[in-house]
Amino acid sequence: MNSHPSTPPPLSLQDKLDRIAYERDVLALQQELARHGLREGDAVLALDGLARGRLTISRGDAAPRLHVLTDNGALADFSFAHWRRACRP
Repeated sequence: MNSHPSTPPPLSLQDKLDRIAYERDVLALQQELARHGLREGDAVLALDGLARGRLTISRGDAAPRLHVLTDNGALADFSFAHWRRACRP
């Protein structure tokens, strides 16, 4: 009986390329946020004033996406037209 954990199979070249492309997409989202003076983790407020939360990049999807994790625990899509940076206290 082998007590050593089995190692996962090595990634194929295509898997490696897919991971690189995915990380490039994450970087592009971070750059877009930076152009608007934002970064992942910033507190944001809905323009209608009814919701607030933290800006996140969802990395579990097929493609990374910008979301807001609201104070009540809901996950909302982020767009620059509907959200702004929350004022610092």
